Amino acid sequence: QIPIPSVPAFQPSTPIPERLEAVQRYIRELQYNHTGTQFFEIKKSRPLTGLMDLAKEMTKEALPIKCLEAVILGIYLTNNMTTLDRFPISFKTHFSGNYFRHIVLGVNFGGRYGALGISRREELMYKAPVFRTLSELIFDFEEAYRRCWHTLKKVKLGHCVSHDPHSVEQIEWKHSILDLDKLTREDFRKELERHARDMRLKIGKGTGPPSPTKDRKKDVSSPQRGQASPHRRKNSRGDRRPSGEKKPADSKAMPDLNGYQIRV
Repeated sequence: QIPIPSVPAFQPSTPIPERLEAVQRYIRELQYNHTGTQFFEIKKSRPLTGLMDLAKEMTKEALPIKCLEAVILGIYLTNNMTTLDRFPISFKTHFSGNYFRHIVLGVNFGGRYGALGISRREELMYKAPVFRTLSELIFDFEEAYRRCWHTLKKVKLGHCVSHDPHSVEQIEWKHSILDLDKLTREDFRKELERHARDMRLKIGKGTGPPSPTKDRKKDVSSPQRGQASPHRRKNSRGDRRPSGEKKPADSKAMPDLNGYQIRV
């Protein structure tokens, strides 16, 4: 009997860094998929709600996963951590005449950057949220690749992912594409910090459009609003400008309305 890893559950008082460690432990317990067969088909163009349904299926099946599946799973398991910002980070490297691709889920908590994910290499997955800037995090990954004899060629950075598991938005996987062959070291650092600044500005404005349903409810039902409802305004207008010709029309309309209410 193969044990199935338990999905981590948290107390409200559990600190975010501890939660991230538990999420990473769970991803690691699923193990890396060395079989060569992709157990879960992930289409990046699917809306977030569809990807979250797939992540739920992953937790039930508890099969080995690869890096992209780990990113989807990381988003799913951190959706209730609303103070945590999540964004995809993709790497393209070169080694021995071949190109390799890898992806992790970047995280930002309290202004410190880290990452969740899975890899064949320990140093290319989890990073605790201790890096002061996004460039420090990426440079740490670059150094880890260097120790594996890989040369980092491209970095793709996405925007922050919504915390709403029912959102129909698509994940923005590559808002910034940085080609290291075309950038100096300093320009690379500046582009990384520019992307981090863009994410902060987007978060400041709200990571997504507010729910129109909630807004409508506030506008219509809030008793504290000074503006009168359209129905009230119509009545007050009638009080200010009484018309002998309109009153019969109003009295005619009333029986029809009452009759309608009786039929209902």
